[in-house]
Amino acid sequence: MHSPQLLEQHEKTGIVVFIHGYFGSPRQFDKLMSVVYEEGYSGLSLLLPGHGSTTKEFSNGTMEGWQNHVDEEVERLSKSYDRIILAGHSMGCLLAINAAVMYKEHVCGLFLLYCPLKVSYFNIASIKVRLKQLFYKKTHPVKVAYHNFRSVPLSPDLLWRNVKPAIELRKLISVTKNELHNIRVPITAVFSESDEIVSMNSLKMLEMGATNTSVKSVVITDSLHAYHPEHEQVLIGNALRELLCTP
Repeated sequence: MHSPQLLEQHEKTGIVVFIHGYFGSPRQFDKLMSVVYEEGYSGLSLLLPGHGSTTKEFSNGTMEGWQNHVDEEVERLSKSYDRIILAGHSMGCLLAINAAVMYKEHVCGLFLLYCPLKVSYFNIASIKVRLKQLFYKKTHPVKVAYHNFRSVPLSPDLLWRNVKPAIELRKLISVTKNELHNIRVPITAVFSESDEIVSMNSLKMLEMGATNTSVKSVVITDSLHAYHPEHEQVLIGNALRELLCTP
């Protein structure tokens, strides 16, 4: 189930590379992959190292390993595509930003879903979301979304195997903050006021840091970190379409 996904157009003119976040999965971008294909772009949804396998594999994840994987894909694709747009969710936004800075001659846009410049995993909102899911039926849309979102199995050993990758994520956040002023491509950034993990202050930090490019912000109200009701899926898809049409 959790494997890289590719939708390739016959003519290789432009491609959108989707980068999932911490615990995430390539499959979380299925609907947005359809959007980019409808707009004439190819779409590639990556699987980051340590994801899609065991908790032991996940525990070996590093900032360098995640970033190198994204960078290598961008470099490879740059040989075939004239136009590359990077789209990230959560931690994937950080990896996308750093790749855009390194490959500024190849990357022409950033689509960021909940860029985690300021996060909190143990706030009241986050705890409420987790507790509610315990009582939802298996078919509840929120429970289904979070189940499909996660490519790392939930097991008791994840409590301690998660320690090293979590430290690596914190390092990645710190490194990326220092690169914001080096971004030279247009950014579309989507944030939700109901996100239980990423603070809305992240948007302010992004706008204040990315001073050498344009930042178009899209603020939605009802989506959780890994769940989007249908009406906001439409808004997110339209925001991506608009970025794809930017010269």
